[in-house]
Amino acid sequence: MPANWIQQGLWLKLNCLVPVYGSGDDAGNYTEVWLDDGRILLDRRRTKTVLKALAAHLGVSWRQEYTAWSREGRSHLAPIVLGPEMVLIPLRLRRPRSRDEGGTGYLVGSKVKSYEPYAEGFFRTRLILPGNQVLPCLLNMDTLALRLLDGERALQRRQETFYKLTASGTVLYEKNCCLLVEPGGNTIPVQMMGREGNVIILRREDKFSPL
Repeated sequence: MPANWIQQGLWLKLNCLVPVYGSGDDAGNYTEVWLDDGRILLDRRRTKTVLKALAAHLGVSWRQEYTAWSREGRSHLAPIVLGPEMVLIPLRLRRPRSRDEGGTGYLVGSKVKSYEPYAEGFFRTRLILPGNQVLPCLLNMDTLALRLLDGERALQRRQETFYKLTASGTVLYEKNCCLLVEPGGNTIPVQMMGREGNVIILRREDKFSPL
């Protein structure tokens, strides 16, 4: 699958990103993109590279260890919040052939329908996802439950942080292009007219009265 599945908006259907190896003479380290309509696409990039590309497309950082919603003292990879309703939960999905090839995949937390014990090879659990997809996982039931809960809590803390940011009214600006974030999260286009000390002078970008 071409790497433009992200630009095509298929990330809206994403269930998970699964690290896989190529078959036959193809020994590449790739990523399967599982979609909630049952499709599985092959992205010929490493999973971490795909993760970075997805985060960049959505305008967020893939490194979130020091965000307001990250928990200190974590011994495993942190959940990655991509938006107000979307969190990617890192899970061990394969045993890599070498350490630098990685065995971590990323699951969209809201797409988990259920999970259960599962014993086949090194797998210890499996998750049931939309599109009749079944995702084997190397984690045991207790650890998997904690990872899923960690993702839920990260998303909740992110939502609380955003609410605190918008409840008092915040101005987001770059050069002369601004958005005023009102209490409740509504945004209004404004133009920055000037500054006087700590005071920013703004004008609404519409035909009505100035701000």
